[in-house]
Amino acid sequence: MKKLTNLFCHLVVLFLLCSPTAFAQSNVNVSGRVTDEAGQPIIGAGVMLSSDQTVGTTTDLDGNYSLSIPSNATLVISCIGYQTERVAVAGRSEVNVTMREDAEFLEETVVIGYGVQRKSDITGAIASVGEADLQNRTVTNAAAALQGKASGVQILNFSAEPGAESNIRVRGYSSNSSNIGPLLIVDGLQVDNINYLDPSMIESMEVLKDAASAAIYGAQAGNGVVLITTKQGERGRGTITYDVKLIRNDLAKVPEIMNAAQFIDYKRMSGIDIDSMLESYNYDGTDTDWIHEFFGPSFTQQHSLSFSGGNNNGHYYMSLNYIDNNGIIRGDRDTYKRLSYQLNADYKIKDWFTVGTNTSIERNVTQSASQHSESGVMISVLQADPLTPVYYYDPSEFTNLMQQTYAENPDLIMKAPNGAWWAVSPYVETYQGNPFLQLYRGTNSNERINIRGTVYANLTPIEGLVFTSRFGYRLSQSASHSYSTPYFASSMSKDDNYSISASTSVGRYYQWENFANYSKTLGKHTFGIMAGMSYIENNYDSVSASAQGPDILKGYDSNFQYLNYVNNNANTAKSFSNAPSKSASISYYGRLTYNYDDRYNVQAIFRADAYDSSKLSRQARWGYFPSFSAGWTISNERFIKDNVSRDILSLMKLRASWGRNGNVNVLNNYQYATTISKNGSWYQYDIADGVLSYGSGPSGLANPDLKWETSEQIDVGLDTRFFSDRLTFTADYFYKTTKDLLISITPVAETGISSTTINAGRVLNTGLELEASWRDNIGDFNYSVSANFSTLNNRVTYLDPSVSRIESDRGQFATFRNAFEVGYPIWYFRGYQYDGVDHETGEPIYHDFNGDGTVNDEDRTYIGKGIPDYTYGITVNLSYKGFDFLLFGTGVGGNDIFSILYRADRPFHNSLAYYYENAWTPDNKDATMPAPSTVASSEMFWSSSAQVFNGAYFKIKQIQLGYTIPENITKRFAVSRLRIYASLDDYFTITSYPGLDPETASSGTSNMGVDMGSYPTSKKLVFGVNLTF
Repeated sequence: MKKLTNLFCHLVVLFLLCSPTAFAQSNVNVSGRVTDEAGQPIIGAGVMLSSDQTVGTTTDLDGNYSLSIPSNATLVISCIGYQTERVAVAGRSEVNVTMREDAEFLEETVVIGYGVQRKSDITGAIASVGEADLQNRTVTNAAAALQGKASGVQILNFSAEPGAESNIRVRGYSSNSSNIGPLLIVDGLQVDNINYLDPSMIESMEVLKDAASAAIYGAQAGNGVVLITTKQGERGRGTITYDVKLIRNDLAKVPEIMNAAQFIDYKRMSGIDIDSMLESYNYDGTDTDWIHEFFGPSFTQQHSLSFSGGNNNGHYYMSLNYIDNNGIIRGDRDTYKRLSYQLNADYKIKDWFTVGTNTSIERNVTQSASQHSESGVMISVLQADPLTPVYYYDPSEFTNLMQQTYAENPDLIMKAPNGAWWAVSPYVETYQGNPFLQLYRGTNSNERINIRGTVYANLTPIEGLVFTSRFGYRLSQSASHSYSTPYFASSMSKDDNYSISASTSVGRYYQWENFANYSKTLGKHTFGIMAGMSYIENNYDSVSASAQGPDILKGYDSNFQYLNYVNNNANTAKSFSNAPSKSASISYYGRLTYNYDDRYNVQAIFRADAYDSSKLSRQARWGYFPSFSAGWTISNERFIKDNVSRDILSLMKLRASWGRNGNVNVLNNYQYATTISKNGSWYQYDIADGVLSYGSGPSGLANPDLKWETSEQIDVGLDTRFFSDRLTFTADYFYKTTKDLLISITPVAETGISSTTINAGRVLNTGLELEASWRDNIGDFNYSVSANFSTLNNRVTYLDPSVSRIESDRGQFATFRNAFEVGYPIWYFRGYQYDGVDHETGEPIYHDFNGDGTVNDEDRTYIGKGIPDYTYGITVNLSYKGFDFLLFGTGVGGNDIFSILYRADRPFHNSLAYYYENAWTPDNKDATMPAPSTVASSEMFWSSSAQVFNGAYFKIKQIQLGYTIPENITKRFAVSRLRIYASLDDYFTITSYPGLDPETASSGTSNMGVDMGSYPTSKKLVFGVNLTF
């Protein structure tokens, strides 16, 4: 579009210059460059003298111009699709101009699902993130690139380990299930993740936030839809682009853990005879900083090579991307390598027939450390006592049990890569023994190969009608291997057996869609209609096998560590599994749009979905999803146009919508049905005779009426643009109800069935979303500031009366739970409310809610939540001549973090220094934490709100400074653009949380805000080069 308008500019100006030109004797030579707001040259822009428009020229292929004009002249720069600029020469010999797009002429289009719409015609809530917001990001996946860029969209990073997938949440949390992510569509293909997409390959990302926009995807759109369009080649000269990033990673935030002196003093205060233990174990003053020992600097490299171009008949874009990310755990046990390839091409065979394809091939290999577990590696780093060294260099340093084991079988005591032995605490026994020991006692790897693509044809038999047939596919294959050896560290941390396992899986996904779009304008009336159908089939097969025992292999060298060499010894336990699956669905959908005079827009959508018997019974397999929306462009009304200048108010539009969506992802494995459990129970058939007999019976209670979760949402929005589009502001309010949640209940005892699944839950999400931006320039200095802010109010409004609440399992923390209960946010923290300290005794005080004088299990209550009340992001862009600067930050607030470090049954675990620094003592009676001796073994205290911290944070995600080498220099080397830059990513975190990383301090959807040891975000020092030929 821009290239056509640039050519048109060129022809217009040549026409205007046909008359003779006269010049004043006092003329000076003035030259310069005309660019757009992205810094790209504008070809064919007219540069004229304001007082005599027969004097002028046009810009060349690089946007350059040269004129001889009076030194006090004023230039008028114009081009179709851009706002006209007037610039005073003021005696300068060089005048560079940045032109703004004319929003009324170059109307931006937005991908909406099975089509596109002008942005001015949108009646729903759609967030758009463009190429400019995705450039030069060091994140390795597309989901992470969305963070902080759109209101109402939260990115959850449960882990920041190399290759970890970011989780997207659109407008809250709607289910007790973990399947609450949005539907993901890339170039029309439904995908299971967008982790494979390098942000540099993306042209745009649209998030369909309201139900009216997402209703076109029906039963899969209950949690929003993310539409991603990858880059296509542009008409014109072919380009070759090479981008490289070299990154130094390091731990971003150091947790405030007790050092040796604090640890010893805290144990004394806890009433533990630590001094006798120190003497007994010959303590030598060791003060191990486990965080420093475990985490260290590492390096990542990212390379991207792309080719693009096109002509009047076709376009092509090809990209090759490589990432080698070694994580911040010392060593090489947390790595991620990915090689990906993207090819997009289209060709117009006839004016009425176009074909195209989008293909992606990806291979990745990962190694990772265990986390989100009380026995995981990540939490053990925080819990390890500082009195124990990392290594033992002589067997005389071993604990007593280690020495006994070493005498019997020295191979069981594991050695570190440096030849020493991993040290184990003599003071406390843990599941891990030593954080490094669990990393190195075995090997594990996971390799995946994925091919994703679409092939499509567009047929245009008559003007305005486009028929599209699109076939999409996903082919996947994965293989994983693990191997571990016997070892001994302590009575809790040991394994007498070898263990080996391997698994492989293949997936085949197909979708075939046929749809037609027709639009027609009759005077002030514009009509649009879309109708189509789709068929989806998903096949999956996997095989896994394992063996375990004291002697399981025919040999133990590395080339024998595969299942092929498992022996047949009697004490070698073997297992295997294989469970292929298949699912299918069919859908019909349509959309009607109407626009009157660019003032009034209405839209209606309807979709019908049906799924096979693996998800729903025959009588409940169909679902119907309608939506309605409308928009009123007030700024196009005469009472505005005739009284308010477009330079002041260029757009004001009201939107409202209602729609219904579903979430079918919560259904699988024939949950509505039951089976007969053969000889599964003992029965007594005769009351007088106590003889028991084997019997068979239903394994559950069938529910053929079971259906998917359904969401209904109301949205009201306002879009505005002011001051020649320099200021934009958007506001939305939404009210979203999700019902028919899947709940497991216990039927009446007479059925003899312990549980069945029914639709009996409801969740409400409401919120306000605000977005604003300002962009302008002062001469050659261009700047823009954009910000977004979102609120969220989440609560459960209904559960089946037979279910008071649903609680997650918390293992050793028996009295602390995440709970799902009416009147509260989903998966809130349920525990004891800590009311402070008795200042005279140092005893903890808990709230007695039922007033019976005793604090017990009946007094557990709401003590916090992991869901933020608000999220926000801010982006600042500055540029001056060849220099550019970016500042990007994002944050959350109103959420809490429950830290699980200290355990009442393991009082020698290390913990946050916060409890030591704020502990009650006879000399510090105003303390906020009780005397350690009163809570050292108190499960009530360590399951109370005393462990709840403010989870709010603000992170400066990126500070980047770049410089583009002038073209007159790079042209000498056949380089059209060369940019170098440096960036500080995730370097600064503002938070009061004393733990490791507030951003990753969650262990999953049902454990939101529960910090059980997550891989932390690393800070990154980035050096990069963008090179274009």
